[in-house]
Parts: sequence; structure tokens; C-alpha cells
Amino acid sequence: MIADSPPAIVLPVQVAEAVKPAPQLQGPPAGPQTPPPPPPAASQPGWRTRLKDSGVNLTFSYVSESAASISGGRDQGAAYTQQLLASAVVDTGKAFGLSGGKIIATIIHRKGQDLTATRIGNLFEVQELFGGGQDLRPAELSYEQQLNGGRTALKIGLYHTGDDFATLPSGCQFQNFAFCPRPTTLFYNSGFSGFPIPRWGVRARQDIGHGLSISVAAFEVNSIRAQTGNGWQLAPRFDSVVLPVELGWKSGQGAGQLPGLVRVGGLIDTTDKPDVYADANGDSYALSGLAPATRRERWSAWAMAEKMIVRFGPGERGLSLFGTMTLSDRATARVPLFLSGGFVARGLWDNRPRDNFGLGLVYARVNPRIADRQRDQQSLGQDVDPQRWEASGEIFYGWQATRALLLRPNLQYIHRVGATSRYPDAVVAGMTIKLIL
Repeated sequence: MIADSPPAIVLPVQVAEAVKPAPQLQGPPAGPQTPPPPPPAASQPGWRTRLKDSGVNLTFSYVSESAASISGGRDQGAAYTQQLLASAVVDTGKAFGLSGGKIIATIIHRKGQDLTATRIGNLFEVQELFGGGQDLRPAELSYEQQLNGGRTALKIGLYHTGDDFATLPSGCQFQNFAFCPRPTTLFYNSGFSGFPIPRWGVRARQDIGHGLSISVAAFEVNSIRAQTGNGWQLAPRFDSVVLPVELGWKSGQGAGQLPGLVRVGGLIDTTDKPDVYADANGDSYALSGLAPATRRERWSAWAMAEKMIVRFGPGERGLSLFGTMTLSDRATARVPLFLSGGFVARGLWDNRPRDNFGLGLVYARVNPRIADRQRDQQSLGQDVDPQRWEASGEIFYGWQATRALLLRPNLQYIHRVGATSRYPDAVVAGMTIKLIL
């Protein structure tokens, strides 16, 4: 993947007093954003039912993602990664008499291997579950309060920018990190955070009417908490912040209509970051030997949409198309242009109403200024391939084996691995297993 330091196929430039970027080991949602299965029709009251009646809803889950490189990439092999999760959602109205409030507390444990890093060398992990510190850590502790009849919602606490911004419902049906469930470039190009790396923040959302809403927020930028072993360092660090804003529009929400969702937004990150090409004089720091110039802030913007075009039955059963585009600051971004799109079909057959399948495609353009720097490195005799772009695709089928168990095999194809032509195109077979109790 592209992180704040170049991928393995790119040799770093040795410069005087160069700024070493902090690593961003971000992981996507794989737990509390997946709703628990509905209870059996004839379930008997138990301790969890009594807790739920008093306002405490518990979720326990196991998720694993296995992947095998069949051909191409740097090498062939397989990798396995998993996550255990426990989450509690407290309805403060039932529990304490405070109507409209919700408390979320989540803890996770992750471990495993990353096939992208060890075998393939492509830009985006083929196992979205990997990352975020391979250890036991708190993933969320937040409080949300609805006001004005639910038209206004305020949220504060230790949680994730991606819970409220730049997210589509279909995203986490895929195993490739590029989809799940928000554009990965927002993690790589800014301090945008996602599950399970929480940041202290505050968010306000206001329903405008006619399906429109606007959300604004402020989050700390704290890459230290992403590192393995640092998940319990909960003290806030507001030396720099991410300030996102997003306009959302929901359509087709009435009975018999086809639902749709559009999100348009952007963010400013006030973190000081090194320029990807230039020194303080505007020249190539690869040639001058000077430190990269420091940029005082960076920005990203996104536009995304999802629309059901055919309905197969009640609820979410139907065929939905989705698409995403992100743009980012060329001075500091690794991937300033990102495009993705595809479809997800849910409940195609009456006897399999909870099964789904889908196809997704991704195009990622590496910053041309990075390629310019890499060509300068080549002129110095370094073994570097200029990076240009990478494209990939994934197809999956999700089989809801039981009320609680989902099996989702997938096949991924990666063209121009690592955004160069050094390695042959890669074919990856994967399997996601989810057990939600």
C-alpha cells in the first residue's frame, strides 16, 4: 500500500535532516458497523434480552480474512488475519431516562499477516481487516445525543472520522481495502481515521429537510495510537486537527421507492507534512540533498453515490450501483486521484434473501510529482521504478449460511502491481468469515 513512507519497491532518498513521516496503520470497519443478526422468531428471554430491554445491546463477533496469491506480484503465498470484538450500545433513554442519547463502547483484538506487504506489493491491502495495531485495544468510547426531534445530532468522544464521513453502505462487502467502506486514499493522504483507530473528536449533524443533511466535525491527528502496543494511549493530542464537512442527500425513502444516497465533502488537515518532491527552494530534494519543504496543511475532497436501480423484494433486496471519486493536495498526497465503482446485488433469490454478490473496480493515480522524484533517483543510479497508476477489481459472493454466520469467497485481480510494471499482474483468492452473536 502507499503509506506516509514509500512502498517496498521504492528506495527512500537519503537527505540531510529529512523529515521522517509517522506511519499510518489504519484499518477499516469490520465490527460494530456490521449490525448483529436479528433474533430468532421464537427466542426465549435470557440475560441478553433482559439487558436489551433495559437499554444495553451487546454484540460479539469473530471476523477472519484469508487470502492467497495465486499468480503475479512479488511472490506467491497465503496469509490469514482475524479480529475478535465486543461492543455495547447503551440507549440512555431506557437506561437512564435521557431520551435521544446513545453510548458506544467497543474493544477489539486483531492479529495476523498482511499478504500485500509480504507477497504482492500492491497499493491497497487485499485483506481490509489487517491494520490498526495487531493487539488488544479500545476501538470506541463515544456519546451521541439527538435533539430537535432527531433533526440535530451531536457526538463526542473517542471514535472515527470515517463513521460519519465519506462512507457508502456497500463498501464493506468487499475484502480489498480500497472499498471498505470509504476511499482508502483519505487515510493515506490525511489524518482521516477509521475503525479501529479512534481519535478524540466532536461532530454535529443537522437535517436540512427534503433528504438533505450537513455534518461538520473536528478530530485530533494522532498516528501514535495506530501503532501496535499504543492502543491504550488515550490522552488527546490536539497539536493538529482534521476538519471535515459533508453534505448528504437521501432519496427514494418512501414506500415502494428505490433508495439512493449522495455524499459530497472535503477536509482540511492542519498537520505539517513534507512535500513529496520539492525542497525549500522548489527544487528536487532528491538531487539537491536538502530536506523536503514543509507544507503547513493539506486537503482532500470526495464525491460518492449509491443508488438501487432494481428491487428484488422487500427491505434491502435489490441491485445497487455505487461510485466514488477523491481528490487530494498534490504537494503532499500519495494518491491525488482515486476512482472506484461497481454494483452489489442483495437477495436475488427468494430462498436466499440475505445472500449478496458484487463486483468492484478501482483506479488509483500516484502523484506525478512522486514519479518525477523517482526519475531523479534513477538518474542517481538508484533501483527505483517511477510509479504511475494501479487498477484492481474484485468479485465476491456472500453466503448467509445461518442467522449468525456469513461466508464470503472473493477473487481479486491487480493490474500494474505497485503502480509500476516491475511485477506481473496478480490474482488473489480470498475468503471472509463473519460470526456475529
